[in-house]
Amino acid sequence: MSSEAKVGIFVVIGILMLTYMSMRVGELSFKRARGYDLNVYFDSATGLAEDIQVEIAGVEVGRVRKISLENGKALVVLRINSDVRLRKDAKAVIRTKGILGDKYVELVQGSPSAPLLKEGDRIVKTVPTTDMDSLMMTLDEVAKNINRLTDSLANVVGGEKGEASLSSIIENIKEMVETLNRTVQENNEDVTNIIANLSEFSETLNKIGTTNREDIRGIISNVRKASEKMEVLIAGINDITSKINRGKGSIGKLVNEEETVNNLNEALASLKTITDKINRGEGSIGKLINEDETVENINTSLVSINDYLQKQDQYKTYLDYRGEYLFDSDELKSYLSLRIQPKEDKYYLLQIVDDPGGKEKVTDTTKDGTTTRTVETDKDALKFSAQIAKRYYDIGLRGGLFESTGGVGLDYYLFSDRLTLSLEAFDFDPDRNAHLKFKADYRPFKHIYITSGFDNFISDEGKESFFIGAGISFADEDIKSLLSDIPIPK
Repeated sequence: MSSEAKVGIFVVIGILMLTYMSMRVGELSFKRARGYDLNVYFDSATGLAEDIQVEIAGVEVGRVRKISLENGKALVVLRINSDVRLRKDAKAVIRTKGILGDKYVELVQGSPSAPLLKEGDRIVKTVPTTDMDSLMMTLDEVAKNINRLTDSLANVVGGEKGEASLSSIIENIKEMVETLNRTVQENNEDVTNIIANLSEFSETLNKIGTTNREDIRGIISNVRKASEKMEVLIAGINDITSKINRGKGSIGKLVNEEETVNNLNEALASLKTITDKINRGEGSIGKLINEDETVENINTSLVSINDYLQKQDQYKTYLDYRGEYLFDSDELKSYLSLRIQPKEDKYYLLQIVDDPGGKEKVTDTTKDGTTTRTVETDKDALKFSAQIAKRYYDIGLRGGLFESTGGVGLDYYLFSDRLTLSLEAFDFDPDRNAHLKFKADYRPFKHIYITSGFDNFISDEGKESFFIGAGISFADEDIKSLLSDIPIPK
């Protein structure tokens, strides 16, 4: 049997297999991950999305299966792994991970004595999250409280009435210190008599029975020590009051020196001037509290920060590897891809391609009116792709570099994106046919897919080949973090 007949048979078999899978895939139902569903209501589910991680103590124990609106609240359905059991008093909270604000659901299992939650039960305890709107309301309340405080302070210390009240307070302190000094001096003799009486009382107790003699001696010893300390304390108080009367120390200067009182009055006057300026909207604090424009600028800045963080939270990055076995050359062609997807209907694709056919370099040399074309093939050279893609419903359009040459691509998505039919056209050279490639990708599992198709099927150089292969793809949050850390030139 000739090679052309073999290729034709393979193509027919591949088309029949794809047709059969297209007819059957709509009826296939894939089992969900083993586990059970739990419901939880949040006042706000901002930043959450389906298939977001559910964690306990930093360990993934499930995924968010569904998010919907019910009675004005966000109903979040969690798919929990079957080996993880939660209690009736379990708690759920929406957490933020990293500087970009990636959201996930964190669970606290609850007390061991509480009953277990079953399929379809509800987690009652939740912790509300703080967003930018709540922060703005709090800042507004703080500004109002500061304004009221400055008004009250100005009313208390401002004017002649406030100064008179402060002078009266200082006079009362001075009189109190003088009274304390007189009291200590007048009762010094009485204190001495008390000590003498206690000494006589201790001698009397010493004569009471031999049974309690040791205990009584201990009590007397403690009383003597207390009396000695009291004398030292009285002497210290006398010394302090004497220094105050002589105007020594901070309290003495405050009570006796007129300069200190004048300085205090000047400080209060300066404080009143500051509060008046704040009330008139002068200075940075005054503008912050009184000018609506300043508050609006702060609000605008916070909204801009919130928008930036939300955009960073929305975009995703995916890594993909695909290998295609080429029947014509009996070799493997490999693709390593990075897909950056800022929106559901838009993404950027970067690829490194290892083509067993190598990379051709064409050189035209003209000498004496005769043009000579030289074609050099580098088997070890890698090819690169850089494409931008836009999706319209079930149709996707791509454009950019395809294997180091300009080109376009068309994708058609079927059966909830499990089957993708693609047609690519690139390497447009006037001396040979363009490179056309048709392929079908079928995804039986979330991260694994199989592929089949016909590469370069209109080649006039004998490079057409049927191929079949497989690939693996997954979301990579680490690459997303690295891309977010790249500085943006100002």
